[in-house]
Amino acid sequence: MPTTSTSAPAADRTQAGRSRIGFAGICLGYFAIILDGSVLNVAVPALRSDLGSTMPGAQRVLNAYTLVLAGLLLTAGALGDRLGHRRLLLAGLGVFTASSAACGAADSTAVLVAARAVQGLGAAGLLPATLALVPHLFPAGPRRERATVVWVAIGAGAMAVGPFVGGVLIDALGWRSIFLLNLPIGIAAAALVRAGVTETPRQRSQVDRAGQLLAAVGLGLITGGLISGGAAGWTSPVTAALLVTGVAAGAVFAVVERRVAAPLLPPSFLADRVRAVAVASALFMGFLFYGALFAMSLYFQQVRGWTPSTAGVALLPFTVGPVLAPLVLYRPLARRFGHARMLVAGFACCATGTALLCTTGPHTGYPLLGAGLLLAGGASTVVFSALTSLLMSAVGTERAGLASGVQNTARQAGALIGVAVFGSVLNTAAFTAHLRISFAMMLVVEFIGIAGGVAVLRATRRT
Repeated sequence: MPTTSTSAPAADRTQAGRSRIGFAGICLGYFAIILDGSVLNVAVPALRSDLGSTMPGAQRVLNAYTLVLAGLLLTAGALGDRLGHRRLLLAGLGVFTASSAACGAADSTAVLVAARAVQGLGAAGLLPATLALVPHLFPAGPRRERATVVWVAIGAGAMAVGPFVGGVLIDALGWRSIFLLNLPIGIAAAALVRAGVTETPRQRSQVDRAGQLLAAVGLGLITGGLISGGAAGWTSPVTAALLVTGVAAGAVFAVVERRVAAPLLPPSFLADRVRAVAVASALFMGFLFYGALFAMSLYFQQVRGWTPSTAGVALLPFTVGPVLAPLVLYRPLARRFGHARMLVAGFACCATGTALLCTTGPHTGYPLLGAGLLLAGGASTVVFSALTSLLMSAVGTERAGLASGVQNTARQAGALIGVAVFGSVLNTAAFTAHLRISFAMMLVVEFIGIAGGVAVLRATRRT
């Protein structure tokens, strides 16, 4: 008996150590794919100059990655439940790392767009597993809650250092270096995951191929229409055709999901108000955060004439705030006020920061811009921490892969639409005036987010 009692704690400590190692690998892989989405924003002017690309061409470089990622995330989450999240994470890491090397070697916009699409394929396999493995590594309770907040903070940290690191690397080594940075990160992440993560139990499930195809086609057509609107005009037949067929594909997707035996997105999943608002909030935050990052990166370089590294420094309040908010503020405030109230407060603070950014002009003082960026950026991860906690608490561990896939699909779809919309709006000589229009659009989305948070607060009170 004494031997058993002493060996059990030792085994628990060993398992806890393995879990920490595995979680470190998961976070490193997550860091790489979020970094890749934020670091490229400051590279747009350099890419256009070196490859002779247009603004729509630069948007395609940004969106090729996000489009494939958003289009495949739901299937990847379901495949992780079916095949094992560890296996899918390692496969995704391999594809993502190899395609990053191809991006660094690209000699034309077309080649870079193709390599970015393959990057998105790897990230789609990796991303849902990073969150779905958290319940597998940590039991329900404080350790799992802490790991979830750390997961959010890691993504925020990648967004924080992305513009700054990207700017420094571009000024020193050129834009190709921002892709080559993924190689050592991907290798290290794979080694840690192999050492610390065991395979998850497999769930029997079918793949909804029709739903997958319709979701990807719908997103692609709508994004293409938004980009075309800025390049060819909103009354162009091409723009109208892309948007109409994209919306039609989305409508057919909704019908198909109600009729197939194993839907990609079960209608019952979004029938719950808390889950529905959490997913919608993820869509809004992808739109707001990545749209603002894209717009302000262009503003600092094209209007103020700053270098990529200087623009990266100027964006630090927007990107550092999201790191500090979940690590320092969110957990104690959420324990006191609850996740639903934090969702409402986060959207309200985002709206306040965006209101300050509405004053942006050619000679606006940086302290005012910095305050707006800090408030909007910090509040964005308060919202993201709240919606993640609400969503994961509203599903069982057997649906963790689906929940992760839905949440990340919504966020990436929001980012995709944000870059497409604001790239189209800002593709004009009257950049500053249209920048203010962009921030006004963001305010409307933030007020809708506040209303959704209030609805969740009422639902949780009734429960």
